[in-house]
Amino acid sequence: MGVAAVLLASATIAYATAFFLAAHDHGAQVSKTAPRQPQEKKAVVALALPPGPTDMARVLQPPLALQPAVRSNRWPPPGTQVWLSASYKPGDPRLVDVVAAGDVMMGSTDLGLNPEVRPGVDATALIGGDLAAIFKRADIAFVNLEGPLYDGPNPPAKNCTSCYSFHSPTYYAGVLASLGIDAVSLANNHSGDYGEIGRDSTMATLRAHGIGFGGLDRDGARAATLLLPGGRKIAFAAFAPNDGTLDLNNIPAAEKLIRACKKTHDLVIVSFHGGAEGWDHVHIVRGDESFDGEDRGDVVRFAHAAIDAGADLVVGQGPHVPRAVEFYRSHLIAYSLGNFWTYTGVTSYAVYGLGPVLETWLAPDGTVAGFSIHSTRQAGLGVPHLDPADEAARYVFYLTNTDFPQTSARIEDTQGRITASNK
Repeated sequence: MGVAAVLLASATIAYATAFFLAAHDHGAQVSKTAPRQPQEKKAVVALALPPGPTDMARVLQPPLALQPAVRSNRWPPPGTQVWLSASYKPGDPRLVDVVAAGDVMMGSTDLGLNPEVRPGVDATALIGGDLAAIFKRADIAFVNLEGPLYDGPNPPAKNCTSCYSFHSPTYYAGVLASLGIDAVSLANNHSGDYGEIGRDSTMATLRAHGIGFGGLDRDGARAATLLLPGGRKIAFAAFAPNDGTLDLNNIPAAEKLIRACKKTHDLVIVSFHGGAEGWDHVHIVRGDESFDGEDRGDVVRFAHAAIDAGADLVVGQGPHVPRAVEFYRSHLIAYSLGNFWTYTGVTSYAVYGLGPVLETWLAPDGTVAGFSIHSTRQAGLGVPHLDPADEAARYVFYLTNTDFPQTSARIEDTQGRITASNK
């Protein structure tokens, strides 16, 4: 990343009745206008911490007491690549570097804003150059935007007494752009908190900052096309079980959209918001999951169907805690990346504060060549920093060993090919 992205008018994918159709949609297209500069990959600036003690151990929340079965010497050390490909080596220019993080809601106007997140602030000054560099060096970086970007006076569209309604200032899009975010998922249970006017504001703001988006069931918002130097086209689509979004539970419709994207793009990235929430739902359930009376989908069935239909990488958010990863037909699925940057209204202590940042290198055929999990924890009130204890990665690998032992065994088999991370 590290280069300006320009938002262009483009044809994406349309949807009719219960099914997605391949048609011109005037969707979002984000273009990489210049090659990345190699020196940017190694750029590190001083870590900016919240006011008060500057000792990292005192600023970060206390370490999570991991279960005894989590043995740090069993897994790759922090900041390494798990390399799977015998055909491609790290740094091969034919690989596409994709960085994904979990939920982002940097503050809500009604619930409280972080005074450090001011108009024009660079994300690097907030989260540190070491973490920001991971996003900026990527070809594609995306997150789940948990709530609208809306400055207006309208009240929430929700009518409930036991739920939160989020809306963040529109200038937050500039913070995302400064981090190098190329696309965001709007497929979640908060994107419609302020109704269609909130969604309209969000989309207009993202377009103005050159950030693509996908996941809403409306023209121009279902899928984004991301253009890389050299002309490669990446489709980004997102799904959730919520009103106004592309339906996670309508798997035939999702398959049809993904197949249509695959016909016109070199790679297809799928994001989903699904699965039950909370620390007692860190393990993958086979079959449908429900939470607070809502059908949160059969995430394994959905992810497998997405890859069968042509998706090359599938990344989940929604449970607010990390979940396992899985290799399926030589493609990678991450079932939840937890909370990445959540200031108020979203719990961020203990396991809720662990934010694995997934960096994946995709081969030209879409299979995973290698991946790395960068561990973050939210410091102070909802600001992430890299975690020297590497707890998020250790927790994801532990869950993988429990929930997908075949994937875990393959990761262990690659340890002889593990290489230093390209930081």
